[in-house]
Amino acid sequence: MWTEARALRDSLRLRLALAFALGGMAALVAVSGFTFWTFQREILARDRRLLAGRIQEVAAVLRQGSRAGLEDEVLGQGAASTDPQVWLRVVAEGAVAIESRGMAATLPPPWFGEEPRGSRLGRDYLLEQRTEGVWRIQGAMDVTEDDRLIAVFRRRLLYVLALGSGGCAIFGWWAATSGLRPIRRIEASTRNITAHRLRERLVAADVPQELRDLVGALNAMLDRLELAFARLSRFSADLAHELRTPITNLTGEAEVALSGERSAQDYRQVVESSLEEFRRLSRLITRMLFLARAEDPGTAIRPGPVPSRQLLEEVLAFFEASAAEQGVALEGQAEGQLRGDADLLRQALANLVGNALQATLRGGAIRVTVGPGIQVTDTGRGIPAEELQGICDRFVRTRASLEGKAEGTGLGLAIVHSIARLHGGSLAIESEPGRGTTVRLHLPG
Repeated sequence: MWTEARALRDSLRLRLALAFALGGMAALVAVSGFTFWTFQREILARDRRLLAGRIQEVAAVLRQGSRAGLEDEVLGQGAASTDPQVWLRVVAEGAVAIESRGMAATLPPPWFGEEPRGSRLGRDYLLEQRTEGVWRIQGAMDVTEDDRLIAVFRRRLLYVLALGSGGCAIFGWWAATSGLRPIRRIEASTRNITAHRLRERLVAADVPQELRDLVGALNAMLDRLELAFARLSRFSADLAHELRTPITNLTGEAEVALSGERSAQDYRQVVESSLEEFRRLSRLITRMLFLARAEDPGTAIRPGPVPSRQLLEEVLAFFEASAAEQGVALEGQAEGQLRGDADLLRQALANLVGNALQATLRGGAIRVTVGPGIQVTDTGRGIPAEELQGICDRFVRTRASLEGKAEGTGLGLAIVHSIARLHGGSLAIESEPGRGTTVRLHLPG
């Protein structure tokens, strides 16, 4: 029950319905309050005008000095008028000169003394008085019927307010349900997208303008997922292929060795061959683990100043013997220093020089420049333009290296690319078949 209550509390539809209902109620309260205030004000103003008019008439008669006219005005009004009933009284020197019939019993003098103009006596009478020479004219109007009319109007406004608030709540729920219907369609469409149907996309034309940015973001996410899934599938296939070869070799050699009696020398050869395959597997696993760590957003490096000359000499010294054996000249130039992780930069440079050695034929040359970035240029066979696309992906090897059965796993450039990204840099490759390749590792200053 608690879970259902929490789900209802977190419901967007409920929030929208409540917001609409509260907004409608606030508007109804404001309109009803203003209407009631205006109605009550107009009723009171009308009564005051009527009472003030009757007092003004009595004052005019007093100025004329007509006793008959005064009696007709005061006594006739009191006797004839019933709706609304107005009482008039004329007071001179504290004594009542004349007053409407029945007024003494209902409102005996002094009935409001120094009460301010327009004050009420209880809830039934509106009072007014005016001084005309030595005369004081007092007037009273029975407003009981007006009070009843105002009370009826107030009750009906409350009924309208209650019904309107309920209607706003119901309409708000309907509006929220209708407004969220496109989101439910998006939800239904996304449920149909699975790992086997990643090519499907949401149609932006079927949703309101306000949700098209959301649909565009979801489609962009699906594009990234499809690309990542394709890369993962290709990577898994390539990894299985790379692991299958050494494992097949190890299995075949072991079966041959166990198929009959062998000499100690034969067993030694089998062990040495197996050891080479194990080393190949170890290098492959080590490189794959490095790539996995490099793709982790939380991977941290230890940047610092790296002397360019020292880095160049260490790497060239490592490859010097291999280059001499292949008849390839190694040239180097260094200036200043780099900023980065020394071990990672050494690994990146070693991978680039190793790739260049595999691609360069006897009599060729490799030139290495360190500072402010890293650049390796060889005079090897080069890479065709159609193969440059995705050359930094894992297990990608050129057609020439596959045909020449060159050693390698196709992870060298992928590792260099990951090292460049870890340093906030980039990797650029320029190559032309028959004219060599240039690889530039740009590092931020």
